[in-house]
Amino acid sequence: MFGRNKVSVQKMEDDRLLDNIHQIQQRIGNTQRMINNSVDVDDETRIRLKLDQLKYQFLYLEARRRKATAKATTNIIFGDEDTFLKQPSRAEKHW
Repeated sequence: MFGRNKVSVQKMEDDRLLDNIHQIQQRIGNTQRMINNSVDVDDETRIRLKLDQLKYQFLYLEARRRKATAKATTNIIFGDEDTFLKQPSRAEKHW
């Protein structure tokens, strides 16, 4: 109205989805660093880490399905050392 751009509901929800992905990514990184630096880790922490990894995977795939784009360049995908979400290449899919 009156020349103002309206923010669509889909864009707002995509931004919220990407924010949730980023928060879970940070939580996973912190938990993994804690596990790597500690001698004795209880089962609850390992279960929480696995649950966060599954949440991340679900939200990441949902963002890809919706073709959500980040409002700024962010590192949503983990580095090479984290392979729990590694997608098979085309050659691996063929075999």
